[in-house]
Amino acid sequence: MNFGKGLTIASLLISLPLNLTKAQSGFNQRAQIPPQLFYEINTDPNQPQAIPTSTPTVAQPAPCGPHSALSIAWNKNSTLMAVGVGSGAIRCGLAGSLQIFNVSSGIPRLLRTIHATNWIKSVTFSPDGTQLVTGGDDNTVNVYEGVSPFNHLQTLTEAGSDVNTVAFNSNGTLLAAGGEDSEVRLYIKNVRNLFTLVKTLSDARGHIKGVDFHPINGQLAVAEQRSRLRIYSGISPYNRLENLFVSGSFLLTVAYNSDGTLLACADTRKTVRLYNGTNPDENSPLQTLVLPQRIESIVFNQEGTQLLIGYVNGGVDVYGELKSSPRVTIIPIAMPLSPAYALAFSPDGKWLSIGRLDRALMYRVDGVRLPTAQASTTEAITTAVAATAVNTTAVNTTAVNTTAVNTTDASTGTTTEIDNSSTLKALSLIVLLTAVLQDIVLQ
Repeated sequence: MNFGKGLTIASLLISLPLNLTKAQSGFNQRAQIPPQLFYEINTDPNQPQAIPTSTPTVAQPAPCGPHSALSIAWNKNSTLMAVGVGSGAIRCGLAGSLQIFNVSSGIPRLLRTIHATNWIKSVTFSPDGTQLVTGGDDNTVNVYEGVSPFNHLQTLTEAGSDVNTVAFNSNGTLLAAGGEDSEVRLYIKNVRNLFTLVKTLSDARGHIKGVDFHPINGQLAVAEQRSRLRIYSGISPYNRLENLFVSGSFLLTVAYNSDGTLLACADTRKTVRLYNGTNPDENSPLQTLVLPQRIESIVFNQEGTQLLIGYVNGGVDVYGELKSSPRVTIIPIAMPLSPAYALAFSPDGKWLSIGRLDRALMYRVDGVRLPTAQASTTEAITTAVAATAVNTTAVNTTAVNTTAVNTTDASTGTTTEIDNSSTLKALSLIVLLTAVLQDIVLQ
């Protein structure tokens, strides 16, 4: 027997399964790449903007920090991201701003900053992207153009206190706004494409913390601070349909998933309850999630199959297969610690935005890895996580840990075909070499 030849073939047989395992492991990593932190956006309203404003009659305010990203919204084609900011503290006074970023190139670029006299707590684009609406602690709802130059169109002044939440129905004809005065106001779009108050829902006994419209039947869900979740008809006369006592603690927010089959409600006892979105029953939630941290925000993914929960420590958990409630992903906490005030997905499914203290974070969630080179910080361009140097094990600028860096943006389908083809070839070669080795041993 030729022992040298036999040993060579044996070593091949040993190494091939190991290489095959590595190849399969690489495939699995590419198929299930965790969210990748691409950008940290400075939310200081004093930074320069790309679109110059008209000559002001008075000096622009210079709000002091911190500058918290309290709310985030995307337009329908994922080219614009709006951030509602609350600035200042008791020592230096309170202020707010609406910051609008162009993300069409894949790099967030500050287009416009619109200053406000108090915190902006809620922002939303109309479904057709033509209007942008804010609600805040100046007791007003403001309507802007949803495209550049984002001119101011209307101020709605009916609220008696802070406006915590604003939302459009699915066709953009009805706008809901609720807040600290315990009332929800419904505004209908008129022939001038502006809004007219048509109904005030005043049966709540506590502050209004969240509103959301059912995407199919148009019903309105209202989260009242004092443990009540109310459902109203989305058509005149906007009657109350359900009055659910959902918790012994204060409610924080409410959200429907994209097809309206699920309704989620979060409370201050670190609990999220999931209800049938079409016919919620207070005695029979579909699922109850008891969570490890105080909740700040919730949002469903674009497909409506996963629920993201943001915590007071800045962490975000992703829950999938909601009937069995497994936690499928833990998004790493970016330092320094601060609450995850807001969560928002881009409609194209590429980006997850997280609002935090002094910044908004942008994660890629479509399987694209952090590139080796990103745009450096320039005028009106936000800070890239890896602006000057990228380490394959850690991105140093914010102590964000990542895995191997890959500059390719290949589709999952192509990767699957390549890996499957390689696997079949490797298996065929193993079978062939096994037969050769057996023949040598027999000789």
